[in-house]
Amino acid sequence: MVGTTRFGAERPLRHSLKVMLTAVLLACCMSALAADPDSHYNRVQLQAQQFESVSNDTMHVSMNTFAEARDPASLAARINEDMEWALVIAKRQEGVTVGTGGYQTYPVYRDNVLKGWRGEQSLELEGKDSRTVSRLAGELQEKLQVKSMSFSVSDEKRTGVENRLIGRALDAFKARATIVSGNLHATGYRIVDITISTSSQRPPVPYPVGMMAAPMQAESRVAVEAGESSISVMVSGTIELSLP
Repeated sequence: MVGTTRFGAERPLRHSLKVMLTAVLLACCMSALAADPDSHYNRVQLQAQQFESVSNDTMHVSMNTFAEARDPASLAARINEDMEWALVIAKRQEGVTVGTGGYQTYPVYRDNVLKGWRGEQSLELEGKDSRTVSRLAGELQEKLQVKSMSFSVSDEKRTGVENRLIGRALDAFKARATIVSGNLHATGYRIVDITISTSSQRPPVPYPVGMMAAPMQAESRVAVEAGESSISVMVSGTIELSLP
């Protein structure tokens, strides 16, 4: 009888503890849901984009020098001689930024036998006056060859356009949020999160075959055709509607 009484007293105690534990867990869950901002509903994702075509104002010309020799030391000496000659001339030109690219060497085989080495190094020219850059590149073609040519928008000009487009894109985003809010009969909305991204794209410009091998002249129309770039700003984000 004593044993039966002891076991019978534990069962109500276990039941009470189980009820209390359940109540505590339920209260914690309700508190977490109330504090979690992601538990809200009526959220809509939107995006708006604005773009503008801008004239390119910076010209880039990549040139390089090639050489072949029986040993790597002789090869490096020949390439360095051409590059030093080009750097002396290029650095005299005001308004043109000059830089050198990587130096690369390749073994030359004939009938699976090493016969010598081939190497190259590039010279990069950049400037806002395309005629000046073209004239300089034409002068350097005495010993170097034009590898590629391109045009872009300068950093300061790009920043100004992007800042202007950011304001327009944000206005477009808010206009769309107002349209959605009104169409769904909401009393208002709030912005939960927002992301702003920028990009630019320049359409390809066709150049005649052999243009790169021909000497560049300041009067060459092809050499100074800068074209345009398209700069865009994308605004994307999430709004939360206040529904009656």
